[in-house]
Amino acid sequence: MKIKQQGFSLVELMIAMVLGLVVLGGVIGVFIANQTTSRANMALSELQSTARLSFQLMSQDIRNAGFSGCNNSPRVGNTIALAGVRPAWADWTNGSGIVGIAAPAPAINGLAPKNDTQALRLMFAAGNSNSIRNYDGTTFTLNADSVVDAGEVAIACDENEASIFQVATVTGDTVTHDDNGLNADANLGFISPWVPGTAPARSFTNNAMFMRFESIAWFVAPSQDDAAVHSLYRASLIGDSQVNEEVLFGVVDMQMLFLNGITMNFETAAAVTAAGNWGRIIAVNVTVELDEAVMQGLEVPDSVRNISFLVSLRNRLGGNGAQVIF
Repeated sequence: MKIKQQGFSLVELMIAMVLGLVVLGGVIGVFIANQTTSRANMALSELQSTARLSFQLMSQDIRNAGFSGCNNSPRVGNTIALAGVRPAWADWTNGSGIVGIAAPAPAINGLAPKNDTQALRLMFAAGNSNSIRNYDGTTFTLNADSVVDAGEVAIACDENEASIFQVATVTGDTVTHDDNGLNADANLGFISPWVPGTAPARSFTNNAMFMRFESIAWFVAPSQDDAAVHSLYRASLIGDSQVNEEVLFGVVDMQMLFLNGITMNFETAAAVTAAGNWGRIIAVNVTVELDEAVMQGLEVPDSVRNISFLVSLRNRLGGNGAQVIF
C-alpha cells in the first residue's frame, strides 16, 4: 500500500518563520540591551575608579599641607619673589601652607577655573631629607648628596624657623643659593615686616633639615581634549614653575568647607580669608560633582555623581593651628 507523505503548508511555514523571527528578535534585543548596559556600567566603573584615585591623591596633598619639617616649626620665612612680587604658588604667608580660593577663582598657571567653582592651594616640605651639617650664610653642607636639584625650591628648617628659597648650585653634598632667579634676597634671615637685605644672616641649630618645597593647586577648568567638558586639574611644582596635569575628565563642580581648629566650626573660603584664619584650619571637606554627560547616558543617583570627603591636616592636629609667618 502506498503511504501518503505529508508536510507543512506554505502558510504554516510562513507562520513558523514569523514566530522564529519574533523570538530571535527578542533575544537579539535583550543581548544588545545587556551589552549596552554592560559597556555603560564598565565606563561608569572606570570613571568612579579614576575619581577614587584622584581624590586619594588630593587627600594626600591636603594631609601634607603646612608641613615645614623640624617638628613643624610655626615660623616660616620666604625669600621667593619675582620682580618684587611673590608668585601665588610660593605665597605661604597668605595661606600658612593652605588657602582655599573662593569662586570665581583667578587664573591658575594660565588656566581659568570654572566660574562657580572653588580652588585649593597647598604648600609643604616633601620627599626625602638631608641633615644640615653647616651653613655659612650662602652655602649649605649636608650629610649626604643633596635631595634637591639646582633650580628647585627648597625648605631648610630647624626647631625655630623654616626658610623657603631657590637652590642655585648643587655639588654633591654642597648647596648654594643667591639673589638670582626666584630669590629676592641672598640672605635667608627674616624680620617682620620683611624687606630684602635688612635681616641678619640666618643660622641653623643642630638637627636642622633640608627638603624639597612642594606647592599644589587643585581646580576645575575646561578639558584640554574637549573645551565643552570640564576636568579636575592638579598644578604641581616642577623645578621653579608649576605644571598643570588634567587628573579627572568630566567634573562640573568643586566646593569646600574648612574646619576652624579654634571654634570647631566649618567655614567658607571667603570667611576664612576675611578673618585671616588659614593658620587655624585643621580639616577640609571637599565636595566634587561629576558631569552626567560623561556617564554614557545612564541615569545615576546624586549619591554617585556627588562625592564628598573630609581630610584632616595631620600637621595641625593636637595644637591650636596657629602659625607665625613672614
